[in-house]
Amino acid sequence: MRKVVSLLLATLAISWFFAPIALAIVPQTDKFYINDAANVLSDETEQYIFENSVKLAGATTAQIVVVTVPNLEGMSLEDYATSLFRQYGIGDKEKNNGLLMLLALEERQSRIEVGYGLEGILPDGKTGRIQDEYMIPYFKDNKFDDGMLNGYKAFYKEVAAEYNYDSDIEPTAIESESDRIENISIFLLLLNFFTSTVGACFTGKGIARKFVVFLVLELLVIPVIWLGLSSGITEWYVLPLIMTAINFVAAFFGLSLTSAASSGGRGGFFSGGGSSGGGYSGGGGSSGGGGSSRGF
Repeated sequence: MRKVVSLLLATLAISWFFAPIALAIVPQTDKFYINDAANVLSDETEQYIFENSVKLAGATTAQIVVVTVPNLEGMSLEDYATSLFRQYGIGDKEKNNGLLMLLALEERQSRIEVGYGLEGILPDGKTGRIQDEYMIPYFKDNKFDDGMLNGYKAFYKEVAAEYNYDSDIEPTAIESESDRIENISIFLLLLNFFTSTVGACFTGKGIARKFVVFLVLELLVIPVIWLGLSSGITEWYVLPLIMTAINFVAAFFGLSLTSAASSGGRGGFFSGGGSSGGGYSGGGGSSGGGGSSRGF
């Protein structure tokens, strides 16, 4: 009798421990392969994902499941994804060939969770690159439907190819407007380093000459300010300040510093220094935590 009571208490303790996790995970839908709990996907996208995942699973046993959630209920993205993956049982039980695409709307994070059986073709680095190229640019612009669909196509193509399953699905690699502005800003920053180095060689002893060199170097700061204002990303406003500081040092102290460097002086500026119930369900697959996470 004591053994029975002890076993019952242990079971209850385990249930109480895991209950919060179980309640936090969104339940399966009757379609299994798609659960848009965050309500960010169109009906067309949901149907597209469902139909193609059904076909892929029927031909290869591999399962791709897409889930969006309003928030992570206080859990970490990785823990939520792993728990959801195992609770759903994504992928074949023996092959562990499941893949989960998870989007957490409030936290603005996405994760790709990969079963053991697919880690060979989809290592962490590759799943991260696919997110960066096919999903995150859309997510940054709040185009969650486009990003999820495009990412689904990219992963679908990889899994289908592994099983020699013919598919005409083609994702589109894109660069968002914010990414283009960021790349231009970085280019201008690097160009500013070069011009300030050259400008340092033309400074003289007169304050007027130094000021003129400073103003000429500052011409590169103007487009960076314009890019920052047009993008609306406040973090980039620090770039003009950095460039101005570089230009100031180059214009007012450049000549003496370059002279020290050319003469071999130490310290020179340029010197070195040291629930489901539907007709579709998981195959019992599991995940060991492989995959990648991204914030946007």
